[in-house]
Amino acid sequence: HVNASECESRQDWGEAARFFLVGMGHNNTDSGMEHGFHTNVDMLRTNRQRFVERAETSKWDGVLTFKPRPPKQRTENLEDKPPWWRLGEHFEEIVREGGYAADLIDSQADADSERLEVRRVIFENVDFLNNLYGYYRADMNEDWSHDRKIPGQEMHNGREVLDDDEEHLLLEGMWRILKECKIVCGDVKSKLPIAVFNRVHVQGKRRIAKLTAKAPDYNVLSHDPHYRALPVPYYDFIETLIRISYIRCSGSLSERFEDLITKFLKEHAMKRQAERFFLDFRSTAVQAVLHEPSSEGKLRKVFDYFVTTYKSSKLRTSVVGAQDLSMSLNHVLVMQEKMDMFDPSFNVKRCAEMFAKIVVDSDLLPQEHPNNANSEM
Repeated sequence: HVNASECESRQDWGEAARFFLVGMGHNNTDSGMEHGFHTNVDMLRTNRQRFVERAETSKWDGVLTFKPRPPKQRTENLEDKPPWWRLGEHFEEIVREGGYAADLIDSQADADSERLEVRRVIFENVDFLNNLYGYYRADMNEDWSHDRKIPGQEMHNGREVLDDDEEHLLLEGMWRILKECKIVCGDVKSKLPIAVFNRVHVQGKRRIAKLTAKAPDYNVLSHDPHYRALPVPYYDFIETLIRISYIRCSGSLSERFEDLITKFLKEHAMKRQAERFFLDFRSTAVQAVLHEPSSEGKLRKVFDYFVTTYKSSKLRTSVVGAQDLSMSLNHVLVMQEKMDMFDPSFNVKRCAEMFAKIVVDSDLLPQEHPNNANSEM
């Protein structure tokens, strides 16, 4: 039996407190107990050491198994950022937030990370892209090292002052890139002829913005997207490559762009073409006929006539305006037949083979057939 007097007689205050607690459970009638307990607690408090420095505690200590991490301090130290963190202003117009390629970049799961990765791909390949552009702008046909500068080629680093009088790559030069680098394709699974990439280029955001700035009434739907002499300025070319990679390759946008450069452009570009078909077409005599103004106008009339009068002609859903016309193999077969151009040395089969070689499409039949309707030239 524990009472208040016994507890008062003890000098060990910790032990006294324990006894008081036990006593409260066994001696409810002892009114001095409660008084004694309070008295002793007060005494314990008065005897504890004061001015002892104690570590600051958190209200979460002992409650949560983890503690909130302090907010990460954002550093603006440029030394900690990669060299491609910001590119020259002309590249930034394309890749930055709200830039000309923002529709593709913002569609990615982590847009900020992808934006930085696209910058990296451009930064690491800037010399190659300059040489690629210069090689086909000059219409060269020889083996050329990727890191060897093209004579007379202005190097674009994103910071140069743009020259309106600079000689640009032409659309027909981009056709060479698309064909020689095996970007165009046509088979049972997919069809990506040159016509598709022409449309990608003419609808580029940067191209339209620059043309509209010069001529406010410019309307892309009023022009032929397949015109061979259409100029392709360098930074329009870069945006076009990014958009082509999105169509042609797989993965994230930066992975697609890098794959296009590594697996297609670097693998096949700037190599001498020795095929007889290619060399004959490039001959001075053939090019003189094709580029002669009166001949070009007449050929255009023939082209338009057979495209628009074909019995099964219907407007493609992907066309860019009324000037966007293309021939299928069916058009060509009807044209050849009506003009009585078939003979023993050039029959229907030979015509289909020639067409397939031009448009790079292996899924064609040597006869007028619905399967050929998706081919484009």
